[in-house]
Amino acid sequence: MSLRLSILICILAGIIDLRLGRLDAMDAVYLRGKLLTLKEEVLLSEIAKLPEGIKDRVILKNVKEPILLRPDDLRQILPEIPVSGKETLILPLNSELDPEDLQESLSKEIVKLPETKAEDFRITYMNGERSVPNKGVELKWAGLPQVLHAGQIVTSLDFYYENRKVHTQRIKFKVEKKTSALFANKQIPKGQKLKASDLEERIVYMEDTFTDGISNTDIGSTALKDIQTGELLRKKQFRFLYDVQRGGDVQLVYTKGNLVIKAKTKALSSGNIGESVEVSSHSKEGKLVARVVEKGTVLLEN
Repeated sequence: MSLRLSILICILAGIIDLRLGRLDAMDAVYLRGKLLTLKEEVLLSEIAKLPEGIKDRVILKNVKEPILLRPDDLRQILPEIPVSGKETLILPLNSELDPEDLQESLSKEIVKLPETKAEDFRITYMNGERSVPNKGVELKWAGLPQVLHAGQIVTSLDFYYENRKVHTQRIKFKVEKKTSALFANKQIPKGQKLKASDLEERIVYMEDTFTDGISNTDIGSTALKDIQTGELLRKKQFRFLYDVQRGGDVQLVYTKGNLVIKAKTKALSSGNIGESVEVSSHSKEGKLVARVVEKGTVLLEN
């Protein structure tokens, strides 16, 4: 046999081996990375990509806990089928977490945050996936904010299998913060001035950041609407109303004997009948002090 013929035969043999190797790879099932299942039976197609010609079939039954399936493991189950890929983790979601247990667990995690006390917040489950493996994984919270505020948060519940994170589920909670607020302990009609006896202080949990509640400094302000018994009192429901309002037009009256002089001017401060207010003038000082005698009218006294 000539040298040239020998070389040609070797090249052809290499090409044939390469093509056969490619065909073997194409005919192999390729393992997927992960399977989350609610069933106890696992089909081959659920954990691997099947090439044409390979029929689907049940490969595992009575799956009760996580199983890490590598190519060698699958070859033992199906020795006639070539397998490629790294591994498939099968996670049976055969248990469901109770919302109250989730709330309690997250509350314990929240107290680890700086300057956070458990009694300052109330956690309520809203929605999110609660199905987990009955055993074989460790569950850990993640994605919590550094500072907790009232409102809604979406947290991560991570699955750990053999000390590595393998899955994450998102769960939404409502966060209510404890706060002190004033409520009406009786009906307050529109136009009535607020009295201390109308108020009742309560400790409540609120989902919204509460910054517009009234305080004792609002006593004496006027209700802008009818307030019902037990209603939370907010600043927008009340306003201090005066017979003379700062920035409003007023009539300035000056009398001396039978002489009466009236002029329109602007109030520089607010006041009720009998109180002194400042009004603008064209004098050098730019303002005068006058007494409120009726709504919208002030008297400049000698």
